[in-house]
Amino acid sequence: MVMEEIMSFVMEKLKEAILILMNFGGQVLQKMMNFIGQLLMKPVNLVGQGLLFLKNFGWQILLSLLKVFNQVPLALKNFGWQVLLSLQNVFGQMSLALRNFGWQVLLSLQNVFGQVSLALKNFGWQVLLLLQKVLGQVTLTLRNFGWQVLLSLQNVFGQVSLALKNFGWQVLLLLQKVLGQVTLTLRNFGWQVLLSLQNIFGQVSLAFRRFGWQVLLALENFGGQALVALDNFTWQVKSLYVQLMNWFNELFPPETRIEKINYWFHVALPYIIIAVFLGIFIYCCYYHGGLLLNIMYDLKTTFVGLFNNVKHLFTCCWRSSKDMMKAPGRNIRIPRASFEINPRLYFLNLRANPGDMLV
Repeated sequence: MVMEEIMSFVMEKLKEAILILMNFGGQVLQKMMNFIGQLLMKPVNLVGQGLLFLKNFGWQILLSLLKVFNQVPLALKNFGWQVLLSLQNVFGQMSLALRNFGWQVLLSLQNVFGQVSLALKNFGWQVLLLLQKVLGQVTLTLRNFGWQVLLSLQNVFGQVSLALKNFGWQVLLLLQKVLGQVTLTLRNFGWQVLLSLQNIFGQVSLAFRRFGWQVLLALENFGGQALVALDNFTWQVKSLYVQLMNWFNELFPPETRIEKINYWFHVALPYIIIAVFLGIFIYCCYYHGGLLLNIMYDLKTTFVGLFNNVKHLFTCCWRSSKDMMKAPGRNIRIPRASFEINPRLYFLNLRANPGDMLV
């Protein structure tokens, strides 16, 4: 029962993993399509904004030109009126000055030449009338000339403004046509690009979908094979467990199981202790390589010291007193042979233990 529950739990988890993979593949494809649509719409929007900006800029230029050419004839008309008024004032002052001068001349002539005053008065009146007529004709001629100049200028600037207005309209129409053709070309190109990309990504998404289905089928087949292998493995484990339990029951029957386990435990305890110590020793030697060398060096030193002591013991028994000598720096006698073998070691020991050194 436990193995069946484990297998059912494993199958449910595999099914959940397959469903998660399918949902993840669909979300990835949808996000890729949205990103590609946004990426293609950005150049189209940028081109449309550029064309709209050019159109608004052209309208602003035409409006500013119309304002300028409408103000030019008005400024010329005001200038002509000012010129005429200034000329009229100048000639009026001149006529008034000449009239005053004539009256003064007449009065002076009347005073000086009393007899010829009437003749001079008539002559002066005639001169004044003549001058008044001449100045009136001059002012009228100048006024007519000014009006003709103003009319000719108004006609010229009206024709220029009309020509500029027509030129601007033609330029605007030409730009509108060109921009319309450009926008139409760009729009058709964009639609073609979008359609081609849609076809490409449709094929890619179809390929990915087929690949996903193939992967899912392969995973499903693999899951089925894994489940079969798990079934076989669990069956083998179960059979092995049953065999082990049968062997254990045969080896240790339930009636005498505790007594046999206690007996074999006491029998194997020394070997277990030896194995534990041997394992600890091998562990220390493996992870601490210098420990084994130190132990071997200590053993070597111990055996060499023991051998020397035994040798000295035996040499003291069969050698005579002629082989003895006084120890340098001490109040004792030592064998000559041991001193001659290694004098350096003797003096090192003397420096280390100067207890009985002569003062």
